[in-house]
Amino acid sequence: MRTRAVPAACVVASLLVAACAQAPSLSRAGGEAAAVPVRDEARAVRDAAAAETAAAPSIDEAAARVVYAGARTYSGALQCAGCPARRLTLTIFSDGTFRMREADAEGAGMRVAYDIGRWNTEADAPDTLVLRGNTEGARRLRRVTPDGLEIVDNEGRGIRGLRNATLVRAPQVDPLAGPLRLAGSYLREDGLAVFGDCLTGRRLPVVEAAPASGAPQAVRRLAAARAALDDAQRAISENPGNPVLAVVRGYLVPQAGPPGGSGGEALVIVAFERAMRAGRCTDVVRRLP
Repeated sequence: MRTRAVPAACVVASLLVAACAQAPSLSRAGGEAAAVPVRDEARAVRDAAAAETAAAPSIDEAAARVVYAGARTYSGALQCAGCPARRLTLTIFSDGTFRMREADAEGAGMRVAYDIGRWNTEADAPDTLVLRGNTEGARRLRRVTPDGLEIVDNEGRGIRGLRNATLVRAPQVDPLAGPLRLAGSYLREDGLAVFGDCLTGRRLPVVEAAPASGAPQAVRRLAAARAALDDAQRAISENPGNPVLAVVRGYLVPQAGPPGGSGGEALVIVAFERAMRAGRCTDVVRRLP
């Protein structure tokens, strides 16, 4: 497949922040789709995004303060010659996972891409965070004073031609709840639905939640998405207790734990894409934790 030439800074930046092509969070498998007029396709994408936003679940603020204790959010507007301006927001969590959102202004709309995965530091570069998500290579950000993260290359050097490459710590944590496109194993254990996310290795309880908008259409959308996932699991699983590989879109929401506990996150399904009985994580994601 041919690609257009882009400046070196944008090539490196796209590897670091998965940006220039605005690729989806998970690779898609399957045959070619029927041709759709660009204008109609763009409208369908906007309509779907608006419906998912309206279905965003209510957040328990007290649970959020406990669950996201120790998390940090960094944000910045990246620029390079020949590249569209992009705002990158990164939140790193104390359990070793991260979530990243990138948005670039395009006409009257806004295109948004997410990535999730795990982060760590390496012995020879303790001041550098290494992010491993759904990209071909790891991404690196070096801590800088007073409290920021500079995007660097694999050698730990600044990227030539990339301006505003430092993300500044935000005053408040943004958990980047979604909507995220996720792939993972889905099953029921003792009557409870569980989703094992491929990119982070986390096991997330799947729960129902009321949409913050309160719109009847949003209530129906959440119910229909969850029902579609359950129907697919029953239809293709050889045994009700066997997991299936599912691709969904959803929100991650904080849940309060037992008294004195730290709680955790749960998954609210907002859209179901597909499920595979014999699927593997490597069929739909680029990297594994």
